Amino acid sequence: MNKLTLLLILISQFVFGQNTDTILNLEYCHTQAINNYPLIKQKDLLKSSTDYKIKNLNVNYLPQIYLNGQATYQSDVTQIPINIPGMSIPELNKDAYKVTLDVNQIVYDGGLTKYQKNIEKTTLLLDEQNLDIELYKVKDRVNQLYFNILLMQENEKLLKVMQAEMKSKLAKMEAVIKGGIALENNADILKAELIKIDQQLIEIITGKTASIQMLGELINKKITEKTTFILPEPMVNINDTTNNRLEFKYFDLQKGKIYQTKNLSVSKIMPRVSVFGQAGYGRPGLNMFTTNFDSYYMVGAKLSWNLWNWNQSKNEKNILDIQSSIIDSQKELFAMNLKMANFKDNADIKKYSALIEKDNEIITLKTKIAKNTSFQLDNGIITATEYTTELNSELQAKLNLELHKIQLALSKINYLNNLGKL
Repeated sequence: MNKLTLLLILISQFVFGQNTDTILNLEYCHTQAINNYPLIKQKDLLKSSTDYKIKNLNVNYLPQIYLNGQATYQSDVTQIPINIPGMSIPELNKDAYKVTLDVNQIVYDGGLTKYQKNIEKTTLLLDEQNLDIELYKVKDRVNQLYFNILLMQENEKLLKVMQAEMKSKLAKMEAVIKGGIALENNADILKAELIKIDQQLIEIITGKTASIQMLGELINKKITEKTTFILPEPMVNINDTTNNRLEFKYFDLQKGKIYQTKNLSVSKIMPRVSVFGQAGYGRPGLNMFTTNFDSYYMVGAKLSWNLWNWNQSKNEKNILDIQSSIIDSQKELFAMNLKMANFKDNADIKKYSALIEKDNEIITLKTKIAKNTSFQLDNGIITATEYTTELNSELQAKLNLELHKIQLALSKINYLNNLGKL
């Protein structure tokens, strides 16, 4: 990047908030588009959602308290078939009532809650990474609009220069025609070419206006026709192939989630230890032979261990191993596609650099030819058709130069984009 371009960028960043008729650069548009993109709001929402999920999982470590009530009636009750003289054995009631307060506290859950929390945290990282990938794609949309505007802007400039040249030539031709020196047909040819230029300008200006409006919507700034768009001059080191694409981290996070899921699967077959307590009031109490309402309590510990789950854990592990292999293949394919894209961008950079050199040589010759044909037309040596042909040829050469400059910059941007360095 030369000093003049750097100075223009600094000036644009300083004055943009004060004046809409100013200078824009690609980096500023990237930043503004990402900050303005609606998906950016999801970051805080994803974090809040995960925080609530973690809080819910932390409840597993707290005592669980339940209030229970029950009323029953049964068709028969336990009886003692013994008659003891002088002793009355009470008859149990067929209806029973109880209200209990139960408290359960997990002492050890085999790491189930721990791994569930780890999975939620990894899922958050995955969602955030996926969001960053989507936001990175916004840069592609900005690139398309920005370079489209640059191209149409240059085309418009050159067409207007050609239009001015053609009008000047037409004015001279009409003066010569009045003097009876040239044919009126030459003026008509120039007028027809001017109409064609008007048509081209209509298409270019309309397309440029639409692109400017879309870019303005993306970056949430008002852009006018007077805004100048700076052609980027990115620095590219084709020997540095280190890839920083966000997708690679996303693949690694996916495998991390699979690892946590494996741990969760193992924890499901681990023993669980808990303590419990129960306080109740009802009839009968713990003494089933009493016919009065009574209060009672009970405390204890519980061990639960699923010793055999019919290879369910083994099957889950095999499924997760397959998913891990699928992710490896996706990562390998993604890397291969990026490598091929880098080959193409590298070749494009070399191609457009060479074409620009040739464009400059062609323009020098075409400009010389166009000047000669202009002199020849003024002196009636050639027709207006021959003149406009050479003028169009010169214009096309200049358009090719500007097109190749923009394509070179775009190739460099694509190269950096594929390496995640944009």
